[in-house]
Amino acid sequence: MLCQVYIVLKDDILFQRDYAKGLDASLFSSILPKIKQDTFSKFGGEMGEYDFYRYKLSFIVDKDYDLMIIFVSGLTDNFDRIKVELHNLKKEFIDSYRPALKKGLDILISEDIEPILDKIHMNLSPKISIIGYAGVGKTTITKLIKEEEIPMEHIPTINGNHAVVKLGKLYLSVWDFAGQEQFSFLWKKFIAESDAVLLITDSSFENMEKSRYFIDLINEVVPYSHSAVIGNKQDLPTSIDIESIERVMGLKAYPMIATDRENKVKMIRIIAELLEIDPDVSPLLRPLIEKEELILKVENALESNNIEQALSYYKKIHELCIEIGDNSLAAEYQEKTENLKNMIKQQMSIQCTKCGRFVARSKAKADTRRTNLVDSRMYGELKKAGTIIMGAQNKEYYCISCANHGHQISQRAKKERKSSN
Repeated sequence: MLCQVYIVLKDDILFQRDYAKGLDASLFSSILPKIKQDTFSKFGGEMGEYDFYRYKLSFIVDKDYDLMIIFVSGLTDNFDRIKVELHNLKKEFIDSYRPALKKGLDILISEDIEPILDKIHMNLSPKISIIGYAGVGKTTITKLIKEEEIPMEHIPTINGNHAVVKLGKLYLSVWDFAGQEQFSFLWKKFIAESDAVLLITDSSFENMEKSRYFIDLINEVVPYSHSAVIGNKQDLPTSIDIESIERVMGLKAYPMIATDRENKVKMIRIIAELLEIDPDVSPLLRPLIEKEELILKVENALESNNIEQALSYYKKIHELCIEIGDNSLAAEYQEKTENLKNMIKQQMSIQCTKCGRFVARSKAKADTRRTNLVDSRMYGELKKAGTIIMGAQNKEYYCISCANHGHQISQRAKKERKSSN
C-alpha cells in the first residue's frame, strides 16, 4: 500500500503526504542523500526502487529541475503499477509549476494537487484479503465494511468478490474469497500481494483448528502482510473466548458480531490498526470514525427525546460528510437537519386560534374560559335543584394582533407606554 508521498526539489522536501505509518522525518532525511547520489550520478536512471527495512522507496527524477518524487510503500507492492503513478504525478506537477521551476522561484503547492493524489491513492489502494472457510461470516464482514445490507442467512460466495471501498478518504481494495474447499486451488492466487489479511473464524473449536491452514498459506504467499484473526459469532453460546483463539492461532485476534451494525466503527479501527493508521489522528479516517460515532449518538438522543442535542449532531454529521466527500449522505443529513429544525420550531410555537398563524409560545396570549356542558336554559334550574354541574376549561391562544382586536388584551393609553427616549 502507498504509505507516503514526497516531492523533493533540490535538497528541500517541498511536499509530504502521509497515508499510513512510514518513514519518520529524520530517517527519510538520512536516506535521501544516498538515493540522490545514485540517481543523479552519470549512470543513474530516471526511475528506480530502493528497499529499506520493511518499505519500498520508488522514485522518479527530473534532472533538469533537480526534482525527485518518492513513493514509500510496502515491500510487496508491484513496481510496475507504481511506475505508472509516478509518471502521472511528475507530469502533472511539472505542467502545473513549469514557469516557477524554470525561473527557480519558490513553489507553494496548492490544493489543485489533492484530486491527483486521491486518484493515485485509489489506484494504489491497500489490498485487504478476507479469508476463511464457508459460513464463518466473511461476506457479512465485507458488507459491514462497505455499509451494505447485512445478510441474515448464509449465501455461499462463488469464486470471490472484489470491490474498491472508500472509508472516509481511505481507499481499500477488499477481496472476499469463496471458502468452499473446491475453490482452494485459487486461494494462493487471490491472496498474493495482499497488504493485510483478515482470517475469519466462527469462534468454534473445530473451525479454529481447521483454519490454522490459512496461517501457513499467509506465511508462504504474503509473509510481509499485516495479518489478524476475527473471532466472529461471539454471541453464540458455543463460541470460544478471544484470548483462547489468539493463543491457538498465534495472531492478534479481535472479537466480532458481524450482524450488529454498531460494530462498523470497531471494524474500521481493526483495519486501521492492521494498516498502522491512527484513526483518531489520520485525516483519512478521523472524519469517518467521528461521523459513525455521532450517528450512534444521534439515535440515542432521539430515543431520549433530546431534540436539541440531536440537531447539533445532525449538523456535525452533515459537515463531516462534506469533509469526507460523501455528497449524497451530506444531502440526506442536510434534509434531516431541516426537518428537525421545523419540528423544533413547531414545538416552540403555537397556532393562533383566530388567524391560524404560528407564533412563539412566549409571544402568544392565552385565553382560558370555562365552558358549561349543559344547555344554558337548564343550567339555572339544575343549579337550584342542587345538581353538581361539571364544567370544562377551554384554552385558546392568540397572536398579539388577534388578541388586541378581540379584546383579549387592551391597548395602553399613549401616556402609559414606554418612552422611546
